[in-house]
Amino acid sequence: MTTETKKEKAAGATSEAFDEIFREALRSYEEALKSGIKLQEESVNLWKDLLTKLGSPEEFKAKLEAMTADAFPKARKRMEEFLETFNRTSNQTIDLFEKTVGVYQATSVTEAQRRVHDLIETSLSALRVNVHTALNTNAKIIASWKELVDRFGPATK
Repeated sequence: MTTETKKEKAAGATSEAFDEIFREALRSYEEALKSGIKLQEESVNLWKDLLTKLGSPEEFKAKLEAMTADAFPKARKRMEEFLETFNRTSNQTIDLFEKTVGVYQATSVTEAQRRVHDLIETSLSALRVNVHTALNTNAKIIASWKELVDRFGPATK
């Protein structure tokens, strides 16, 4: 085999390799294009479903206004409850601190024991009230959210 023949074969092999790479690139491009079109179709369908569920703009506006008219007063009430709880717990903390200091100011062992006993009872009472308040507040928050979702959320099937 001559050098010319080897060169021609190598050129033909290289040309075939480039053709195969080009075809593979073209197939990949076609698949990417099809995937992009499918993604756009699915996106359009999702938006269409969402907008269909919302109803007309007037219905959506009415739902939104009703929700805000209902939610803001409840949020205000919860904020007022929070402030009351915060003030109460602040006063409890000050009271407990005073009682703790009072234990060290006792003039006798009997008086110190009485003050420690009072401090423990007051601490446990405060803990019970605070846990009860936290549980009630969380229950109210969950109930409010559930009510909003039930009233204004999408209908479940």
